[in-house]
Amino acid sequence: MNKDRILTRRWNNWLTFGFGLPTLIYAVIFMSTTIVSDFSGFIGMFLLGAFY
Repeated sequence: MNKDRILTRRWNNWLTFGFGLPTLIYAVIFMSTTIVSDFSGFIGMFLLGAFY
């Protein structure tokens, strides 16, 4: 397995989808429910933004 077989457009799309989906789910939960307090929701959004 060489670099050209791994670094393809298809793999890039799957990795982008895989990394972006948890962030999107967290953002939807944070914005639409009161499960998470305001401060901890802010910290979570900050950490996800800093990570990605």
